[in-house]
Amino acid sequence: MMIYRQGPQITVLVDPDHPDIWRSEPYHTQLRAWADEAELDGGYVIVFWQDDVFKI
Repeated sequence: MMIYRQGPQITVLVDPDHPDIWRSEPYHTQLRAWADEAELDGGYVIVFWQDDVFKI
């Protein structure tokens, strides 16, 4: 995964060979925590895997 911040958005680019890595621990818990924190200021976490997009 590559993770970077763009203003209020945290972007997660998932390795095509490991599509569910972001759903496994400890990554999922950390992404949820970042999403909860970002939401307070109108932000969010967005995950990209190939053509799929998920907002946390």
